[in-house]
Amino acid sequence: MSGSPAAEAGGRRHGAAVPERDTSVRAEAAGRAEVAGRGVAGGRGVAGEPRLSATLPEDLKVVQLATLSLGNRSYLISDGTVAVAVDPQRDIERITAVLDSRAWRLGAVVETHVHNDYVTGGLELARHLDAVYVVPTGPELGFDAVRTGDGDEIPAGDLSIQVIATPGHTDHHLAYAFALRGGVPRLVCTGGSVLYGTTGRTDLMGAGMAEPLARRQYRSARHLAEVLPDDTVVLPTHGFGSFCAAATAGAVERSTIGDERATNPVFTLDEDAFVSSALSGLEPYPAYYRRMATINATGPTPLADLGTPRSADLAELADRVAAGEWVVDVRPRAEFAHTHLRGTVNIDACGALATYLGWLVPFDAPLTLLATDDEQLEAVRTELLRIGFDHPAAVATGNPLEWAGPRWLTSYPRADFTTLTAALAGRPMEILDVRNGGEWRRGHLPGARHIPLPELPHTLPALPDTEIWVHCHSGFRAAIAASLLAAAGRQVVLVDDAFEHAGSITGP
Repeated sequence: MSGSPAAEAGGRRHGAAVPERDTSVRAEAAGRAEVAGRGVAGGRGVAGEPRLSATLPEDLKVVQLATLSLGNRSYLISDGTVAVAVDPQRDIERITAVLDSRAWRLGAVVETHVHNDYVTGGLELARHLDAVYVVPTGPELGFDAVRTGDGDEIPAGDLSIQVIATPGHTDHHLAYAFALRGGVPRLVCTGGSVLYGTTGRTDLMGAGMAEPLARRQYRSARHLAEVLPDDTVVLPTHGFGSFCAAATAGAVERSTIGDERATNPVFTLDEDAFVSSALSGLEPYPAYYRRMATINATGPTPLADLGTPRSADLAELADRVAAGEWVVDVRPRAEFAHTHLRGTVNIDACGALATYLGWLVPFDAPLTLLATDDEQLEAVRTELLRIGFDHPAAVATGNPLEWAGPRWLTSYPRADFTTLTAALAGRPMEILDVRNGGEWRRGHLPGARHIPLPELPHTLPALPDTEIWVHCHSGFRAAIAASLLAAAGRQVVLVDDAFEHAGSITGP
């Protein structure tokens, strides 16, 4: 595979109806809108909403659209007739389906910043529905947009949107405070600035800007809390598993400025302590992030202009594998372990596929996708379009026997931690832990070797020539690692089990 050693569920069809809920602002949430581990299905769009406030006007409505696989949320905020879209994802039919079902007119699309973690749908949505497209002043753009900055006010129907500068996550970051015209702000879309219990990371514009931006983040958050009432509802874009968050937050589903003022480190620490904490907790972020801001500033290609990937036959698949290209099988990891085409890599579509494919596969490398059927393939394509992987070299659907003859097929065993413990006494092996640094420092198996998954393609040749048992936190990342090892000809066992079952754990 180019750039390689050899190279967590469900699915929805692109364009399918989107389940979503809105609420009058007096309503209680019916429960969590997001379900951990839903992968592609959750990524297709779950709209729910936190309890906002019993004191908000009843005619102010919010629809939340979650992209679980990338840890992001977008929002539609409406006066009941006109809506504003905030930080929309690229698959804009999720937005248009909600608008159509409510008979709302889209008045504006607003971006809190030029995003580093996904390709925006804002430009295409605004053009498609002839809405105003609002982007922060600062970055150069390859298209026309309304540029806005601190102190501006954006009207949309009976909505009034107050623009508040919140630099930190990026140098041009804005927050948008929503009110009914003539009223006081009742909710604020904070993008990647103030999140639930944390803030956005500040190193995405370069390591040299991380500390200065962290200090601006601190001051921005405090300014936001000065100009908005404590009962203002906070609606962030990030903080739900996104690598854009500076630290992992707790399972919070609703918050206000007052709640954050009481608990968020950006308010409870002094500036130096906050900066130190925010910078020391940063984990590496996916490699594809380096491309997103440029694509978003240039103007993403409309999805309708991308065309359909070509199908590959058996001979072409064999040639691509032989050439060391990335041929990625997205079937469930248990099925892949049982039977797969030799030399292919498994990234289970029931997990954070886009994140880890975009982290491991070089952006411009030829990529071939293998899926069970057209529905699974289309769901995976949607995931990849969200991060700019627009042009797969080829695709194929079916099963391994249809992709290649029996002599090209192979497998490797799966085990749990109980089996691993028993095997330790019986034969030589290498235990490989592919979790991230923070997970490793919180506890790991005695004698294990630690290589975070994104580093594995570059360090694999240095691993000892022995049987390798590979694990992570849940089995998803370990399955990717196991397939990389197997593709490189290594003898591997996939520990497909939750780390909480590991038993004897030691600290660092």
